[in-house]
Amino acid sequence: MAGTLQGGGKGMEKRGGARPIGDLLAGVLRAFGPRRRDEMYEMTEAWSRAAGPEVARRSRVVGMNRDTLTVAVESASLRQEIESFRRPEILAKFRIEYPGRKVADLRCVLRGT
Repeated sequence: MAGTLQGGGKGMEKRGGARPIGDLLAGVLRAFGPRRRDEMYEMTEAWSRAAGPEVARRSRVVGMNRDTLTVAVESASLRQEIESFRRPEILAKFRIEYPGRKVADLRCVLRGT
């Protein structure tokens, strides 16, 4: 049968371009891993500039789901401050600092203790 692996164990011979699933998975992880890390770094840097040093020190970017930026904050009072008073200001600054992706909303979650 074309494209199958012959033998078993370590000495498998590849025929017809077939590759072990582990090789394929490693290639996928290499292709997407650094990009995700780079994106998180860029979002974190943009968040620090947009939120300001005090808020940035007490929070961290968790990720982005569709067009919503999620940030973990250290306290309920900081969450209240951002969501009730500073959301429009911080979002506007974040959009300037991170223009590569549409950001429509900001979601704050409490950090796990």
